[in-house]
Amino acid sequence: MRIKKLELVGFKSFKDKTVIQFDAGITGVVGPNGCGKSNIVDGLVWVMGEMSAKDLRGSTMTDVIFAGAEGYAPLGMCEVSLTLENDGGPFPLKYLKHTEIMVTRRLHRNGEGEYFINKEPARLKDVQEIFMDTGAGSKGFSIIQQGMIGKIITSKPEDRRHLIEEAAGITKFKARKKESQRKLQQTDQNLIRLQDIIGELKRQIDSLQRQAQRAERYRNLKNQVEDLDLWLSSKQYLELKNTADEAQRLFNEAQAMEVEGESQLASLQSDFETLKLQVLEKEKEVETLQNSFYEKQSQVSKKEMEIQELRFEIEQARRNEQMTGNLMQEQQARLELLIRDQDSLKEQSEQLKVDVDTLSAQFADKNEVFKRDQARIQEVDDLLTEKRRELFAVGQSLNALEAKTQGLDNQITDLEEKEANETLVLSELREKHMEFESRRNRIFSELEKNRQLSMDLNSDVDSFEANKKILNQNVFEKKEEVEEFKDLLGRTTSSLYGLENLQSSFEGFESGVKSVLLWQKSKVQKKQTATQTEMHADGSVTSYEMDVPASDDSSYSEFQPVSDVVEVEPGYEVAMESALGQRLQMLLAQDPKASVDAIQYLKNSRSGRSSFLSVDASRQDMNDQTPAGLEGVKVLLRDVVKSKPEFEKSVSYFVDNVAVVEDLNRAVELRSEFPGWTFVTVDGDSVTHEGVISGGSKESSESGILYRKNQIKELTAQKNEWAGKLSLAQLSLKKLEEQLHSIVTDFEGAQKRKIEQEIKVRELQKDLDRAEQELVNAQYAVEKQDREIKKIQDSLNNLNERQNEFTTNIEDARLKKHDIEELVQSLDSELEVTQKGFPELQQIVTEIQVELATKSQEYTGVTRQLDMVSRSLNDLQSQLSRMTEETEMYSEKMTETQYALEEKKIEFEKWLDALESLKSDFSIGKNTFEEMSNSLSGYADQLASLQKAKNDRLSLMNDAQLKLDQARMKEQYLVDQVRERYMLQLPDVVHKYVERTGDSYLAETELKELKEKLSRIGEVNLSAIEEYDETTKRYEFLTKQYDDLVEAKEQLRRVIDRINRICSKKFKETFDLVNDRFTRVFPVLFGGGEAKLELHEDPEKTEVGIEIVARPPGKKMQNVTLMSGGEKALTAVALVFSIFLVKPSPYCLLDEVDAPLDDANVFRFNDLVREMSKRSQIIVVTHNKHTMEVAKKLYGVTMQERGVSTMVSVSLQDIH
Repeated sequence: MRIKKLELVGFKSFKDKTVIQFDAGITGVVGPNGCGKSNIVDGLVWVMGEMSAKDLRGSTMTDVIFAGAEGYAPLGMCEVSLTLENDGGPFPLKYLKHTEIMVTRRLHRNGEGEYFINKEPARLKDVQEIFMDTGAGSKGFSIIQQGMIGKIITSKPEDRRHLIEEAAGITKFKARKKESQRKLQQTDQNLIRLQDIIGELKRQIDSLQRQAQRAERYRNLKNQVEDLDLWLSSKQYLELKNTADEAQRLFNEAQAMEVEGESQLASLQSDFETLKLQVLEKEKEVETLQNSFYEKQSQVSKKEMEIQELRFEIEQARRNEQMTGNLMQEQQARLELLIRDQDSLKEQSEQLKVDVDTLSAQFADKNEVFKRDQARIQEVDDLLTEKRRELFAVGQSLNALEAKTQGLDNQITDLEEKEANETLVLSELREKHMEFESRRNRIFSELEKNRQLSMDLNSDVDSFEANKKILNQNVFEKKEEVEEFKDLLGRTTSSLYGLENLQSSFEGFESGVKSVLLWQKSKVQKKQTATQTEMHADGSVTSYEMDVPASDDSSYSEFQPVSDVVEVEPGYEVAMESALGQRLQMLLAQDPKASVDAIQYLKNSRSGRSSFLSVDASRQDMNDQTPAGLEGVKVLLRDVVKSKPEFEKSVSYFVDNVAVVEDLNRAVELRSEFPGWTFVTVDGDSVTHEGVISGGSKESSESGILYRKNQIKELTAQKNEWAGKLSLAQLSLKKLEEQLHSIVTDFEGAQKRKIEQEIKVRELQKDLDRAEQELVNAQYAVEKQDREIKKIQDSLNNLNERQNEFTTNIEDARLKKHDIEELVQSLDSELEVTQKGFPELQQIVTEIQVELATKSQEYTGVTRQLDMVSRSLNDLQSQLSRMTEETEMYSEKMTETQYALEEKKIEFEKWLDALESLKSDFSIGKNTFEEMSNSLSGYADQLASLQKAKNDRLSLMNDAQLKLDQARMKEQYLVDQVRERYMLQLPDVVHKYVERTGDSYLAETELKELKEKLSRIGEVNLSAIEEYDETTKRYEFLTKQYDDLVEAKEQLRRVIDRINRICSKKFKETFDLVNDRFTRVFPVLFGGGEAKLELHEDPEKTEVGIEIVARPPGKKMQNVTLMSGGEKALTAVALVFSIFLVKPSPYCLLDEVDAPLDDANVFRFNDLVREMSKRSQIIVVTHNKHTMEVAKKLYGVTMQERGVSTMVSVSLQDIH
């Protein structure tokens, strides 16, 4: 691998693109001080990845960009490209298939840098890896920049170590070691974080396990609650479904009545529509006739207008013919006038032609003499002009030099003034620096105070958050209580609604009794206002009044069922029903005649049978002896039965001689003691006063009329109780929510203040950062101002030198100007003599020339007028011909238009006849249409009458529909409740519970108990089960990750130990080889003496350093720091060449290494350079002519323009 080419653009002093080709062997770079030789070396080092601006002789990295020069502005970027050739030697493995590698580095003024390898974007690391362990990198031993020779000797022992490490090829190992140490540090940090996370997850798992178990219990109870609730809802839903079906049947009957009336209406509607269609058709026909009439009328008007237009065209043609005839007479007169003008102009033209020819001959004779004299004058005048121009140039040059001198004086004055101003600015900058430092301290103090305030606000926020959490829990519990009351109220209302429907529809009564009651109810028109309670979706309860058919005794005062006028204490309903039997369905009548009417109604309607009892009826066989208080007698039935006062006699008729006993055996015993009494048990077994014994099993007591009545009463009380509790719970919830809102407001306010305080802290931190940055900037500005003043002083020195140079040039210019002025004066005299007779001759020639020009101009003018007259004659003749043709055309057009006019008149008469015929048809059609419209109105009246009858029938259907809707509304309410609670459609789940049997009351009790258990469990995190599983999986995953990291840490430690062993071994081997070569090279360079390398161990350092011990010829062994400058340089060169002998680098760059050496040492140095060039490519930057002689190719660096370097190359191979 060798350097083939280096390209620089905008790098330091190389403003323009500069390409330097490097051949094998030795290449020298020469030039005066300050011309930019070392910038080539800096370019090589920079493109290899050097990141230290100080090592590139700058303060910041942007200093490598061309900063401008006199007449040139600074550039915005720089770029250096290094091309490396694969010459068969060591080459980066990654690029072995390439014959060349081009490494490019680019830097912009804003600090943005870019790297490219073979024009592909790359990283700095990629570039550095190309040169790693080759010794040819920016920090390698093969590049010795200015001052590095001295540094090798004066540097610390541990700093010299990198030279041996580069030669040993352990740079990559050390880079790997550094990367492994970085990874090891990251691994330790990751392990610490993982330990914290795993510990936290372990605590979470313990907590989540308890929550998950609790959630599982909650879920099981919830499923049981849902199952029971759905069964009860399904049962109620089916009952409501049956009610709705009955209502639907009634509606269908009413609808059948509508069909018959609809048929008649449809027939009349059909006739009406037919007639209506005929009227529409006739209307369209009349409209068509009307349109045709209007269209024909429009066409007649159009024909009339066409006749008018033809008449106008005839008149217009007549006027045009007359106008053209008049115009032709005028043009004929003008034509005759132009012919006379043409003859006159021809005579003037011939005379002027003769005069022009005579003057032309005279001008030719005089002009020949004039031109000869003029040539002589011109010759002298040209010479005089040349000298005057030369005199002007010298004067201009002199003025320019004097102006530049004045300009330099002004620049010197300006710079001196600027120096004073910049010194003042420096003083101000130092004051600003102090102000920024004071401001930074002030902001820091304020930041600390605000940080403490932020910590106090954090405590307030935590306190508010804890209170908010407690209130949230209370609100949650109260909401569940409200939901529970809503649920209880909803179920109670639903049950009560169903029972009231059964009560109002007289379910449980025999058909005859039911028919009489419905018949009586239909006769009563009175309505009663009842209070209806409605529970909304949000849980609130609203009570409002509505008109409903009355269901109590006020609705049917003539007849009252016995079951409606009595009230039995709970638990004795079955006993009462058993004692009364069928008598329970008797109807109490106020008027016996009404009973006869009712029986007649039953016969007529074939609706069954019914029994009636007068309200005045009472028992006459009452016995004072009663079984009350006897063993086995629970109670007399009359003691547990109540009735309204007006029905007491009737009720006593049934219950006065009935007692409730414990069992049937006791009833049989008491029957013999009290023969006039009837005895019943609470289960319904009985012994009547006639001796009839009844008993056995029967349907549930819940189906009884009395039980239903008691249930309605209990449910009404229960509903009111739940509504009251719900209202209190809602009020309590509202208060809790208000408290929560208040604490949330306080919490948000504290949080807002906390955020504002944090923002203020961040702003203060930003202010502090800005203040610190301003402080750094102020320090930089002070240093920059110091450098600026130094530059001004350097510029003043340069301007003074240039001013002296200009003063000398001004004196030379003044002498030259005096000589030219004398020559010009001599030429002026000669020209004056020559020009004395020239003006008179010039006057004669001019006069002849003027007269000739005048006559020529007159001749030209006359010729031009003659041409114009000829063209006008031609134009007039053409116009006359065209006018004759137009006159003939107008005459023909009048004839044609007159013929067309006659035809249009005939056609117009025909159109008028057709228009009259259409007008007659339109009048007839219009009369017919009006007659049909009158018939249509008659049909419309009949339709309105039938429609009214239909509306009456629809009103009957609406009544039936209303009942159906009420049933379905209750059904829908139940469906909505199920959907809100369980997100299920009740009709879809009813089939699952159809065959299930059981006691609804027991099921509701069980449901209540399950809900209480759920309530006792309290708030449950249902997602805890999934969270527990996920957290457990994450815990196991992170635990495995932790084990993997521990193993990776051990592997990294083993890798670092192995790298340390390899580096130590390679370093020791290479050190011994380099020391051996050093002991042999040193005497060669010094012509004797001895030297060696020693390892230097420092307890405070982790790596050993290298000491150089040397003894030049004739001196004692001493430390190299005590040597002279030349001896130090030779010693350092000996060390570098020794390293080269151990590990030859592909190339070596020496920047003025030979500067401290005398001629004798230079010769020895050059001999070693020649020897090294056999192994490596050598690039030498030098001022020494002996070193130049060993180079095969020389590059000269110059500054033809200040601040801009250019290259000149010379091949010395042929010379050698």
